[in-house]
Formats: sequence, C-alpha cells, structure tokens
Amino acid sequence: MKVMKVASPQQQPAVGTAAEETAGPASLRLPTVAEILALPEVRRGRPTIEASRHALDRPVRWVHVSEVTDISYLLQGGELILSTGVAFPRDDAGLARYITDLAAAQATGVFIELGRRFSALPRALVQSAEAHGLPLVALHTEVPFVAITEAIHSIIVNTRIRQLQLDEVVHRAFRSLAAEASTPQDIVDEVARLAGCPAVFENVARHVLAFAGGPAGGAELLDHWEQRSRQATWTEPATFMNGEQWLTTPVGARGQVWGRLILIPALPTSPLQRTILEQGATTLALHLLIERDQRLLEHQTHRTLIADIIDRRYSSPEEIHARAESLGVITRRRNLVAMIVRSERDTPVTDIARHAIAREEVTAISAAVADAAAAGLVGPLDPGRLGILISATTDSRLQLVVAAVARAIHDRSRKLAPPGTTVIGVGSPVTTIDDLRHSFAEADEAAGAARSLPGERLFVTTADIRLRGLVHLLRDDPRLQAYIDRELGPLFAYDERHRTDLLGVLTAYLEAGGNKSAAAAAAHTTRATFYHHLSRIEQVLKCDLESPESRYSLYVALVAHQASTT
Repeated sequence: MKVMKVASPQQQPAVGTAAEETAGPASLRLPTVAEILALPEVRRGRPTIEASRHALDRPVRWVHVSEVTDISYLLQGGELILSTGVAFPRDDAGLARYITDLAAAQATGVFIELGRRFSALPRALVQSAEAHGLPLVALHTEVPFVAITEAIHSIIVNTRIRQLQLDEVVHRAFRSLAAEASTPQDIVDEVARLAGCPAVFENVARHVLAFAGGPAGGAELLDHWEQRSRQATWTEPATFMNGEQWLTTPVGARGQVWGRLILIPALPTSPLQRTILEQGATTLALHLLIERDQRLLEHQTHRTLIADIIDRRYSSPEEIHARAESLGVITRRRNLVAMIVRSERDTPVTDIARHAIAREEVTAISAAVADAAAAGLVGPLDPGRLGILISATTDSRLQLVVAAVARAIHDRSRKLAPPGTTVIGVGSPVTTIDDLRHSFAEADEAAGAARSLPGERLFVTTADIRLRGLVHLLRDDPRLQAYIDRELGPLFAYDERHRTDLLGVLTAYLEAGGNKSAAAAAAHTTRATFYHHLSRIEQVLKCDLESPESRYSLYVALVAHQASTT
C-alpha cells in the first residue's frame, strides 16, 4: 500500500484566507484536493493518500456524500466523493468499475472512511484509482462528513462570491477605461495589473503595439517576440511552449481582426484571468473602433481629395481650395509640394494583414506630419503607397517642412518595419493646383527609383534619379531586356559555357571609366592578365572597348542588367 503523510496545516497553502486576497484578483480559484487534505475537519480523520498522489492539484467544484456505486451519471465533473464504502461491490471487478465510472465522469477524488466496511482499502480499488489518475484517500478515524462538506462548501461558496465581486471590479475597471480617453497602453497596463502577469497587445503582423507587466524595460519579455508569437497559433486560446503559457484572444470588430491580446501567466492559470483577457480585448476593440472610425473617415476624405488632384477630377482650382480648407489645409496662395511614401516588405503577408499594415502606416505617417508641425493631407493610394500634400507660406519654409516631415516619417516607420523598407519621393514645388498633378507624378517616379540609388537618403527627387534610377523605372520594359540581351548576351553565354567571369572584368573596366590599370588593381589581377581578358571580351562582343560609344552602350546595358536582377 502506498502511503503519503499529509503535511500539517502550517505547511499547506492557505485556502480562503487574506493571503489569497492580497495575491491579486487572478489568484482566486477553487480549492484543490491537496488543500482540502490540510483542512482541520479532514485532518481529524487522519487521512493517507492511497493512490494518484500526483493528481492532488485538481480543483474541487463540489462535494457529494454517497454510499451507492451508481452515482457517476449524476455528476457534472469536479466533484469530491465522500463514502464509508458500506454499499460497495464485493468483487474486485465491481470495485474497479466503480473507480472507472467516477474517472469517466471527471470526479476529482474519493475519500473513504475505514472501519464500517474496510479496515484497509482493497487492492483492486487502489490499483484502479492509480491507473485512472483519480486521487484515493483513506480516513483512518471516524469524522462527521457534514463537518467536512460544510468546511469545503464554505470555501467554494466564498470563493464564488469573491469571484463575482472581482468580476464586477474587472467590469467596472474596463467600463471606466472605455468611457475615458484611454490609450491602448493604458488598457494593457490595467490588464496586466488585474491579471497579475505580463500582457502584450500585438497586431496581425506580430508587431508589439503595447506591453506591460514584464521585467524592467521589457527586453526579456519581448526577446525573439515574432518567433515566439508564431508558435502560438491564432486558433488556440491557450498554448504551452518552451516553459511559457500563453492565453490569447483576438482583438477586432465588424468581421475584422486587428491583432490579439496575450497574457503570459504563471501556472496554474485561473478562470478570472480569461475574463480579464476577454474584457481587455473588448475594451481595446472599442477604443480602436472609435479611433479607427474617426481616422478612417479623415483618411478616406484626404485620399479622395488627393486622388481627384492626381486625376484632375475637379471643376476648378477653387473647388480644391475649398475642399482642402474644409480639412484644415490652406492651399490658396501657398507653396505646395507632393510626396509619395512607399513601403515594401520581403516577407509575404495575407490580404487581411496587408490592409491592417496599411492602416497602421497611414496612421503613423499622419502622426509624422503632425510631429513636423506641417499643414498637409495624407491619404493611402493603395497598399504600400501613400500620397502627401504639403502646404507652406514660402518656398524656404516649404523646404524646411519637407525635410522635417521626411525625418518624422522615417522615425515613425522604423517602429513598424525594418530600416530601409520605407522610401520617400518628393516632387517639384508648385504654386497652382493644376501643377500638383505633375508634382505627384514626379514624387511617384522618384519613390519608385529610390531603392536602386546608392547610399541612404532622407528623400529622393527626380534630380537624384539619373541613369540608375531611370533604368530602375524601366527595368520591366521588354525593350530594355532586349537591349541587355543584344549588348551582353554573348558574354553571358561565354561565361556560362567556359565558367569564366568576363562580365566581372567588364564591370571593373567600365566602372573605372576605361582606365585599365585602375580596373586591374580593383580586380586584384595583373595588368597583363586583365588586358588579355579585355581582348577576349572584344572578340566575344565584337566591339571596340576603346570606343567611347561602345563603353557607354555597354555601361547602360550593365546598369540595366544589375537593376533587373536586384
């Protein structure tokens, strides 16, 4: 017989005491079998654990006193059974079946008082309880079952009452946050405080928008966040991974999901933590819905106005002046300039994620325009491309504002995406509405070519494009591809056939401006070898590399080839 002595009440965790109240709302839970064993009313029976000592952490939802064995169909799960065993089956098979039925009904445990029927619990009973993981306890001294049930039910009822009281505290807290102008960070702070564990709000792209309750600075909490987040799927409300338990719920409304709220609690978790999580997600959704509706209407209005300017869908410039002024931007007798912001990501995303990211980007760029104290309109033209119209009183003021807006956009964008994924194109300054269309076209062209230009730039204008930018803009034109094949095709074929790198030799030569000695040094080869390679290139391409026109033509083809392969 397996026997484990039960610790004294001083050694057991307190049940239903003030210590539980100070541990935070999320700590309230039903008593476990182990905690019930520590109650004075139970200890008077000198309990010993006969089977499944590993399952003593099971919560007890209610207590039943029963002497009959066909009680399982009356149970709802979580019940602790008290019995003297007087009506138990006489045969081993019947005793084993009794335990099997209780385990199937998800009973929490069985306490059997010795003396009336058994002097020791039958082996069949013990073995079946151990096999089914059902705690089996023997009470060696007679004890009034009514005292045990009264003590346990008192704890359970008090816990339920405190649970209801704390539910009301949670609901009241979130109602207050919803009524006030609370930020997502305020809401996440309250979720972490009430739940007593770290809380994180991430968007559908797995970018952390707000977090609280973690170590100072949050570095440990957010370490390798995207990788960890991908392990916790959106379809599972709870995930256990690498020693962490994640409770998650989506944040969204009107059929759209904007992100999810995550709790990372210590084990075991409590039902109240799930309530707090759901209430926090609802409050976040309400906040974002109100804010989104306000911003969405503003952004749609800005977008329509910018699109009408680009497509010249207006009756007169006065119409645009009036519409812009109604949005708080004066365009009459002002210096105006168009900006295009492009964001490109290498990793593919779903359509839902793409639109969610686009909403975040337009919000961030609107905030960047406000950061720069600029007067302007911001509207999403399509996913990954936004249009901006900036207005200033003087040309010099306009130049300062454009630089300030560009810096603010890069600062804001770095919080949403890796560096280098956002580029800005700026058109020519104009003073009339009709000329704005041309400014937007230039800005779009400059933004399209920005990635092909060397170095990091605050923004790009058409003056910065030059050859590489022009070729980049034309890189998908089949005529350009045909030109590359005509100029360099034989060299590609020769290198592939002979496993040489004459293309690299030609690149070094052309980038050195036709200076053979400098090119040989850059290629880390002797001049004699380099000259021999150049002679072979002339034979393959049937051209004269001493001819400036040949070098220019080949250089354009080389730049075009580089643009088409990057």
